[in-house]
Amino acid sequence: MKKQSKIEKKTILVIEDERPLLEVVNTKLKKNGFDVIEARSVDQVFNANLEQKGLGIISAQSIKQALDYLDDLENIDAIWLDHNLIGKENGLDLVKKFRANGGRWKKIPIFVVSNSDGNQTISSYLKLGVSKYYVKSNYKLDEIIKDIKMSLDKKTK
Repeated sequence: MKKQSKIEKKTILVIEDERPLLEVVNTKLKKNGFDVIEARSVDQVFNANLEQKGLGIISAQSIKQALDYLDDLENIDAIWLDHNLIGKENGLDLVKKFRANGGRWKKIPIFVVSNSDGNQTISSYLKLGVSKYYVKSNYKLDEIIKDIKMSLDKKTK
């Protein structure tokens, strides 16, 4: 009898402001075996998904408290991040907060998928240690998902 191994589903936090693209990315990731948490802004990263779970909006006094709270709720394995987001803050602001507050948020692989292709923007993300930066028009969704899968597979070995 062949021994079956239980494959743990990976969770991707997708932060994308364009609703149609968010829906397509969500669908593609789910078809590839991922669980997906969605947000369209930095604020939604901390609040919208908590509301969906019936936990209400958190009013953390610091980003660190919010990240600690999210740690208790979700096991996010990777982040799919757009640069331009709804609201005052962009993807770079979010990465700075994640990296500055340490803990497991400092180690989560971040894949930036954006139309912003300026060298300075890309360089800023790479200096903060994102896993990879994709210019949307240069990659197919399937290629990006394949890269994310390979990265997460390497991380678990």
